[in-house]
Amino acid sequence: MKTTIGFIGGGRITRIFLKGFNDAKVQFEKVVVFEPNAETGKSLHEQFPWIELADSALPAAKQGMVFLAVHPPVLMETLQNIKDSVDKNSVVISLAPKITLEKMVSVLPIKNLVRMIPNATSYINEGYNPVAFHAEMDLEKQHKCLKLLKKLGKTFETEESKLEGY
Repeated sequence: MKTTIGFIGGGRITRIFLKGFNDAKVQFEKVVVFEPNAETGKSLHEQFPWIELADSALPAAKQGMVFLAVHPPVLMETLQNIKDSVDKNSVVISLAPKITLEKMVSVLPIKNLVRMIPNATSYINEGYNPVAFHAEMDLEKQHKCLKLLKKLGKTFETEESKLEGY
């Protein structure tokens, strides 16, 4: 599955995902990561030298799949910052709890939105990762997204209201 991905946030969960994808032999055309902490970004690049580090969130937001790996208090601000850079055909996957798809769609000009509550065992491709899709998300994009995320472990669709219960 060749696609481009971007991570906004290069902390723990990004490291978990990159290792899981790498161990599952998933190849991407390009992986762009924006991490504002230089030391964290440098450490991530040392472990995964094939990623590109960006100096702002905008290059990561322009990829085919965009992972929002930021904490809930800064998620809405991050969406405001990237809303003009996200392509209408991109899929945006929030890894943050609490911020709903409806809140996200109120800022982003797309419907290809996903929420996921990832599990740390994705690091060894044994994650238990519930996802919820925006009701108007393209079905083909949903299938492509699930196919990719299942490389990290058991990934299944659930109602958004049940995400945090997992």
